[in-house]
Amino acid sequence: MTNELFNLAAKRRSIRRYTGEKVSDEVVNEILKVALLAPSSWGRHPVEFVVVRDKEMIKKISRCKRMGAGPLPTADVAIVVMVDKSDCELWIEDAAVASTYILLAAEQFGIGACWIHMRNRAGQRTTADEEIRQLLNVPEKYSVLNVVALGQKNEKKSPRTENDLHLENIHYEKF
Repeated sequence: MTNELFNLAAKRRSIRRYTGEKVSDEVVNEILKVALLAPSSWGRHPVEFVVVRDKEMIKKISRCKRMGAGPLPTADVAIVVMVDKSDCELWIEDAAVASTYILLAAEQFGIGACWIHMRNRAGQRTTADEEIRQLLNVPEKYSVLNVVALGQKNEKKSPRTENDLHLENIHYEKF
């Protein structure tokens, strides 16, 4: 049996180095269309995105996190993933699912992508979330879960195989 989604997920790896070549606007828009299809709690679709292409702004966003934003400065695109948490109890879950759709869609188009976590992470002066919101003029009622770095791949990673699966993590009927 052919499982195209398994094959896509197996190929998807976190890419942290990019060539500097542009990711086309058309591909970015297609990736975002997929993200907008992500399921959400109560079908509200509360996840919003700020797409940043300006290289200097991407570097500023990377500095909003004290440690662990290494892939961002060389990315061609940064997608900031956020939710109005005042209107969404399950905002973390909704944003995580939409971000995962971005990662899979990027792989579908052969684009490198890496999740850069921002929630509950230290910034330079406050939290990474607060500093990004200030930088991008995002209202205070929103929370940033993560930023997804996108770029043309400058590293090659082997796809995972069925041998990499932790089948012992699957339980039936009872633990």
